[in-house]
Order: sequence, then structure tokens, then C-alpha cells
Amino acid sequence: MALACYKVTVEPVLFLYMLGMFILLPALQDLIYTKVCLEKFSRDVCDDLYSGNNSVALDTVQTDSSHWILGSTLCLALTSIVTAQFLGSWSDTFGRKIPMLLPPLGAVFASFVYIVMSVKMTEAPVSLVLLASAITGIGGGFTSCIMTCMSYVAQVSDTQTRTVHVGILESMIYVGGTLGPMLGGWLQQAWGRSTTFTFIMAIHSAIIVYIVIFVRNIRPRRPAEESWVKSGCSFHHLRRSVTTVLKQRQENRRTCLLWLLAAASVVMFCTAGEIDISYLYVKDKPIEWPFVKYTWYFSLKYGLGVVALVVVLPLCSRAPDMLLVVAGLLGKMAGLVILALAWNDATVFSSAAVALLGSWPVSILRAAMSKLVEPSEQGKLFAFVALLENSCTLLASGVFNSVYPATRHILHGFTFYMAAVFLLIPILVVSLLHQSLLRINTIEFEELSEERIGRGEEEEEEIVQPESLPSQAEEADAVLAKGRVEEGSLDGMGEQCIEEQSLSTGVSTNDNTSVQ
Repeated sequence: MALACYKVTVEPVLFLYMLGMFILLPALQDLIYTKVCLEKFSRDVCDDLYSGNNSVALDTVQTDSSHWILGSTLCLALTSIVTAQFLGSWSDTFGRKIPMLLPPLGAVFASFVYIVMSVKMTEAPVSLVLLASAITGIGGGFTSCIMTCMSYVAQVSDTQTRTVHVGILESMIYVGGTLGPMLGGWLQQAWGRSTTFTFIMAIHSAIIVYIVIFVRNIRPRRPAEESWVKSGCSFHHLRRSVTTVLKQRQENRRTCLLWLLAAASVVMFCTAGEIDISYLYVKDKPIEWPFVKYTWYFSLKYGLGVVALVVVLPLCSRAPDMLLVVAGLLGKMAGLVILALAWNDATVFSSAAVALLGSWPVSILRAAMSKLVEPSEQGKLFAFVALLENSCTLLASGVFNSVYPATRHILHGFTFYMAAVFLLIPILVVSLLHQSLLRINTIEFEELSEERIGRGEEEEEEIVQPESLPSQAEEADAVLAKGRVEEGSLDGMGEQCIEEQSLSTGVSTNDNTSVQ
């Protein structure tokens, strides 16, 4: 039923942005890996890096690449943290459309830097990756794109269908993750790195065009007193996001919201860490994957996430949200453990299949949080979620990129075991919140039902009421008796009254005349 009346709004925006991001992610990691090697060693060594004679070079490239990936993540996350807070509050105050334009705009300029790096492979330093990441972050990055799209969908959907609607929107991330790596791998293999980054720039340009032409701006009920340019220079946006989260609410909603944010933070921390080191992990022994094979794995993993969100989740929409979150977390944990044990291609690909429901937790947690705040607070809530997501990305990159090189020779998959253990925390949290959220959702449903019944009664009262006609006739007679207007004017006034009555009651003028 929810899918039958579903209307596409900002889903193409998130899909195209994540398509560009997932083309970029493996291509950028490969670019860093190659440039680090070429800066340290000769091309002959880099072409035969897995030879037994080049084991020292392999260790150096693995460690240095991990550090540069960490630096890139730091520059992206630190700048995105600030921008996301402005965009969230702007979207609640001035409308949803303009803040949505900034992330793809920043990505266009960053793509230009990547093109320069790929054209000048030996001349351009690897440190330019920090500049490109900072530019992307100033535009808001992927977290701001997710935040603006989520707040848009949360405002145009009701609480009963929001889990499915947010799940479909979240699936756009996984559709992009499915097509992006495969498309990027094919482009790089067929046309080279510079073509890949040029294609990414074209995707983000297309997003800007789509938003300008097709996305309807949702303005707030109360217009802002100041222009968005003047108000945007104030740091009260961050305070508004924090206030929205810490605000006292009925039915213990604030406590539930804070615990849901904590659970989502742990999941995002583990997900960001897994993405950061998975490429280095499969490039290392004993798996030793080339770039293209890694894109196949990445595409399979995210393709299964699409199936889980678009096909499986709507079928389970009647189940309590927190039970679905637990199911997704258990699948994600199992996938991480298998990946940590992987020794060949089959075990790596099977880890993606086992983690089929791993796309559920963050999506459902976002939907559950949006049900605990008012429609006018959606942007500020998701801005705070974006703040947490950036912070988790930042922390995860530091932790995972430090732990992985240190434990690489001791226990190759230690970081994945560590992530699986961390996921026990959100399982415990959502299990404890299950009953409270069920009670809140029940109250919300009853209030929504009463509101709809009230609106129905108001609509019935607006149906034609014959008794209102004599009152207007009596008023006309009173005016005639007092002699305030001439007879001709009264005839015109009578006709005007009849026309107004016909408009308000939906009855034709001839019918009104016959009643009189």
C-alpha cells in the first residue's frame, strides 16, 4: 500500500550523489595507493609489488596509504561538521531546496582537483587529496546530502509510512553503491583515471540541474525574519541542533532519542571503519585483489543492501522497528566475522551475502528518530545526525587506520572482529528501548487518527447548509428597510451574496435562487 502511492521527490538527488561518491571512493583509494608507491619507489617495483623481493615496499605502501586515507577523511569530516549544522538549520528556516544544492556544488570543484592529480600522476603530489577533501567538506559532503534529503522526505511523509519511505530513500545509497564501483572500475580500465573523475564531475553537475528544475522547495510555516545570507553567518545553527536533541519532550521521548542517537553512532562508526580499511585489506596477502575485483565485491555488497531495503523491508513493515534493527545488526556482525576469516575470493563474497540485512539498522534508526520530533525540527535533527556521522567517520578513520597497520601481521582481520564486538552495544540499546518506542508509536497513531477524524468533521460542516441562506436574505431586507442603499444597488448586492454563497457551499447559483 505504501509503495502504491509513493511519489518520487529527492530520491534521484541522493542516488546520483552516492553514485558519484561510490565511483570516487575506490578510485580515490587506488589513486592514493598508486601515487604513494610512485613517490617512494620506481615504476618497476610498483608493477611487481607483491613479489617476495618487494615485501618491504609493500609494507611501506600499505602503511603510508592508510595514513593518507586517514588524512583525507579528517579533512572531509572536519569541514563537513561545520557546514552540516548550517544547512540543517537553514533548511528548517528558509526551505529545503537551497541547502540541497551545496553538496554537489562542492563535489564539482573537488572533482577538478582529482582530474589534475590523475593527469599529472608523477608531478602532482598526493597531498592534493587533502585539498580536494576539504573542498568537498565545505560543500557539506555526503552527510549533508543525506541530511537534506532525509529531512525533506521526513516532512512530506506521515509517521505510519515513514519507515518505508526513509528505507526507500536510504536504498538510494545502496543503489549508488551497487552501480558506482562497477561503473568506476569499467571506466578506469577502459578510459583511464582522468575520464573516471571527469564522469564524476558530470554526475554532480546533473544533480544541480535536477534540483533547480524538479525539486519543489518546502518553505516553513512561519517565514524567516532575516535573509538566509545574513542569518547564515551566525553560529546559532549549531545551538539550535543541540537544543532540538536535548529539548524536554512528553512520553520520555528525549531519553529515547538520545539512546537512538547513541546506537546509530556506534553503527556508523563501525561502517565507516569497515569502508576505510576494506580496500587495503583485500589488496594485502593472502587475497591480493586487483582494483576491478574489489569493485565487484563492493557492488555486490551494496546491491544486496538495495534488495534488503526495497524488497524485504516493505514486506516486514508491520514488524516493530527495533526488532528489524536487531535483525540487521546480527546479520552485519556475522558478515564482519566471515570477512575477518576470509582467505580467498569465495569467503569475501560470502561475507557480503551473509550481511544482507546490514543496510537496515541506520535507515530504521533514522526513521525512528524522526518520529520523535516535530516536522519543523526535522532539518535540525538530521543536522545533528550528520554531526554525529561526521564525528564517527573521523573517529573511525583514526582508530581503524591506526589499528589495522599495527595488527596486520598479528591477526589480519582483527579490525573486523573489533567492529563486530562493538555492534553488541546498539543491540543492547535498541532491545531496552523496544517497549518504550512501541508505546510512543501507539500514542502517535491514536493522535493522528483523532486529528484525521477532526478534519473529516470539519469538512462535513462545510457542506451546503440551507439555513445560512435566510440569514443573508434577512440582512438584505434590513438594509432595504433602513434605506441605506438604492434599490438597484440592493439587487446587485443580492446577486453578489448569491454568488458568494454558491462558491462557499459548492451549489450552483440556480439552486440557491430556487431555495430562496
